[in-house]
Amino acid sequence: MWTIREGQVEELDRLIALRRTMFESMGFDDAESLDRTCEAAREYFAEHMPTGAFRVWTAEHEGRLIASIGLVIHSTPPSPHNLVGKIGYIMNLVVLPAWRRLGIARALLEHVLGVLRTEGVPAASLHASSNGRHLYEALGFEEAKDLPEMRHTLPT
Repeated sequence: MWTIREGQVEELDRLIALRRTMFESMGFDDAESLDRTCEAAREYFAEHMPTGAFRVWTAEHEGRLIASIGLVIHSTPPSPHNLVGKIGYIMNLVVLPAWRRLGIARALLEHVLGVLRTEGVPAASLHASSNGRHLYEALGFEEAKDLPEMRHTLPT
């Protein structure tokens, strides 16, 4: 069995390895480019995780990270569709290949949506890979008509 927990800045190497797996699964295979991307992500995570500006949750099995998901909450001016002016941007949802199709991605995504509801964030967005699109749509995300991203309005 696996468990979900909040990721820690002390495990950057393992978090970065998961992120690399995500890009490789999406077809990125230029090792040099992936190395640069991972180093930039390491710097970003190291700076933003301690402040809470970037948060990550992991799925773990017997001490091994098998999946992760990231979240940034943006503050924007209020609009008719979002009076509090906050939107959660969900990113980096990745599950190691051997652990896919077991409900882990869904559990992580539902966990983050629950965090957003608890924190009073009324909307979430993400960029969907073709592999993830079905899951996102099943959880209520829709393709925005005017933007190349998907959005999900959270019930209050």
